Amino acid sequence: MNHSERAVTGKRVRKILVLTAMFVLFASLPARAAGAPTGFLARHGQARATIVVGQGEFYQFVGQELQRYLEAFSGVKLEVLTPEEARKRPKDWGWVLVGGPEANELVGEAVLKKLVNFAGLKPDGFALRTLRLEGRPVLVVGGNDEAATMYAVYDLLERYGAVFLLTGEILPEKKADLELRDFDVRSDPAFRRRGLLLSFNYPHDAFMSMEDWHKFLDQMAKMKMNYLHLFLNPYEPWIRYEYHGEPIWMGDVSRKDSGYLMWAHGFGSSRADELKVGQEQFKKASVYPRAAAPEYQHVENNEQGFAAAEKFMHELIAYAGSRRIKVWMEVDVGIVAPNLARYTTRTLHLPFFIEFGTFICPDNPVTMELNENRLRKLAQTYPEAEGYFLHLSEAYPVCNQTDQDRQFYLNLRSQYPGLTEARVRWTGDIAIDNDTVIDSNSGTVYLIQKLMEERDRLAPKAKLGIGGFGHLYVLPYLNKMFPTSVPFTDMESRAIWTPAGVPMEMYGGMGDRERLLQNRIDDDSSMLGMQFNVNLYYKDQVLEGGLKYGLAGFASQVNRPRGTETNTKYMAEGEWNPHLTPQEFYHNYALRIFGERALPSMLKAFETLEKNEEYLGWTGRGNFPCCGRDELNLAYEYSKQPNPFDGPRSKEWRPFISRLHDLVPAYIGSVRMLQEALDNLESARSEVAPPSQAYLAYLINRTEAYILHMQTVTIWDQAFIDLDSAFAVHRPGADPPEFLTRLDKSLKGFEEARSKAVTTGEKWSEMVDHPSDLGVLYWINVFMIDGTEQTAKLVESIDNFHHGRDYTERPDFEKIFVPWPPLATVPWQAAEEAAPQ
Repeated sequence: MNHSERAVTGKRVRKILVLTAMFVLFASLPARAAGAPTGFLARHGQARATIVVGQGEFYQFVGQELQRYLEAFSGVKLEVLTPEEARKRPKDWGWVLVGGPEANELVGEAVLKKLVNFAGLKPDGFALRTLRLEGRPVLVVGGNDEAATMYAVYDLLERYGAVFLLTGEILPEKKADLELRDFDVRSDPAFRRRGLLLSFNYPHDAFMSMEDWHKFLDQMAKMKMNYLHLFLNPYEPWIRYEYHGEPIWMGDVSRKDSGYLMWAHGFGSSRADELKVGQEQFKKASVYPRAAAPEYQHVENNEQGFAAAEKFMHELIAYAGSRRIKVWMEVDVGIVAPNLARYTTRTLHLPFFIEFGTFICPDNPVTMELNENRLRKLAQTYPEAEGYFLHLSEAYPVCNQTDQDRQFYLNLRSQYPGLTEARVRWTGDIAIDNDTVIDSNSGTVYLIQKLMEERDRLAPKAKLGIGGFGHLYVLPYLNKMFPTSVPFTDMESRAIWTPAGVPMEMYGGMGDRERLLQNRIDDDSSMLGMQFNVNLYYKDQVLEGGLKYGLAGFASQVNRPRGTETNTKYMAEGEWNPHLTPQEFYHNYALRIFGERALPSMLKAFETLEKNEEYLGWTGRGNFPCCGRDELNLAYEYSKQPNPFDGPRSKEWRPFISRLHDLVPAYIGSVRMLQEALDNLESARSEVAPPSQAYLAYLINRTEAYILHMQTVTIWDQAFIDLDSAFAVHRPGADPPEFLTRLDKSLKGFEEARSKAVTTGEKWSEMVDHPSDLGVLYWINVFMIDGTEQTAKLVESIDNFHHGRDYTERPDFEKIFVPWPPLATVPWQAAEEAAPQ
């Protein structure tokens, strides 16, 4: 080799070394700097790109959604064009191609050129990819079908700064320049079903108008949810079925003024125009003069109730479908309306259980006939629902009235070997004895089996499933009894049933059967304060455990959409990223919404609010329950004593007072934590990004109201303790001075509680922007303001008696415990006397 050859060879070697070094360098970098700008969608307030959609009305809708939000981000309205129209735009204009290769021909062209790949995406999975096509900068936003493309668009918008929550959204500050960023994203859901469970018996949901439901379903879609589960109670007007020509009767368990949705006894009058605080908020939302959605304001009888409800439900299901949300409905096979229950044998509270209806016995042929009529009518009335769940009764009813009943249950027991051992972790369950557990489950399952055997006669081709609350331990048995085409759904939480944690492994081993978990977004024992339960879901391993044991997904129970946004957002994100930790979630949530400067304070606030939730057992220790207050119920019972002046005599009194001695210090401790969280929220005021100031103001207001409420309950409970203390030294005819001192002290406490309850309501009503806020405000008025007022009047009467003053003004508890409907309005007729008991 001569000198010149050696020189050329040396240059080649050096070039190879440089190229090798560059290859190593670039190989160590990401394929592209995610999010880096490659052009502009809008520049200096002018459009620099167009949105290009494929064929079909739905893709037009999705393109218009993208257009609407990008205009909100920039002030610039990008055109929505067809591929043919888009090609006529200047060559330096970008394209945002919406849809997959089957829906958008330009996306199909990009796929043929191997610039983007849709192969292998799961159902609902999507791609976001920036590329160059026909000499233009292009952003592809789409999936293999309509729903996937919609999710792609909403995901893209969140990457541009939007935050979609169940009750609204927070958008970034508007700016004249909007970059066309560099994306290379493929995203698949971890769960096929991603959704929510709602019912209509609580005012938080019963007050929602159809317009509110449209907004709610819109937000579900934006959060990439695709499943809605509706629980229909037997006393509500959704299903007009009959027995021997007699339709179900409403107005006993539920109240006409609520559209026959809300409970009648112990929950006020269902009149917004009788509330002491916040009437103006009800007027503003058209939940007035009745405490009911606008659609039910003029319901005067059962037939009008059925008509209004069916129209409402059909529109709800149709709108859900327009957002690609599937709807399932659920009915409890062990309960029917009281008037039809009289034709069969009944159990538990008679004539009805004030929160459920009437429980009926599974071994009576009429019980089966009633259920057949209901299922047939349900499927006929709402054929557009995807399916129907048959529910295992929550209250564990058992019929043990005859030897025949006993033998019926004994004959079923062999199907459930080891059931009591399987249930050993359900220490917080309603039923406490093993016989009740086995018999109630076996009887209800017997009914469900019979209904499924008759499905093709009653509801041809209808999809039927089995649901329960706290019944996971039964599912392995049901798995052996029903074909795999029957889906299972069940509500579980360590806060209610399994304090040691949800045994997620019980969902496993069921092959291809669809299984759903209904975790609780909010607990119905604490329905005033915002709830922060992300740590609860993580400790129960609902996401990672669900992935491991083959769950199809979730129908997370929502009682109160407003004030639980962190919980629903965590579940929505976790359904695509099941390994999401609470720390990661809250960091991203606080940063995206409130900004970097406010991040430290907001993280401390959320951490403290989560700690408070766990401190109260994720149930609020019953500080604001769905189903009436113990304080109120005991005061009402006390008022009915023939002689209340010598002290309370009910058997519930002593356990009640004992429990208060534990609750008062717990509530005081909670107030300390809430105050700490409030201090952190207040410190973030000057640091938050402008778009999130309204959300921060809401968080502050609700924390202030929660503190006031907890103080109210603490004062109220302490007054009961003081009243008990007074009567501990009461000696009829020879009362020591200490008795009157203690009695006066308790009265002062009850009056202070009443004043604090009014202050709580006034604080709450300062900020109402959702019907579920009105639901809480309604119950503040009924349970807290009216409840403390009537309790104070009762004790004032007793105090006056012992001071020798006028004591004849009695409390009016019927403002709350509205009298049971007159018999004239209920068609018991003579058949009631002849009905089996």
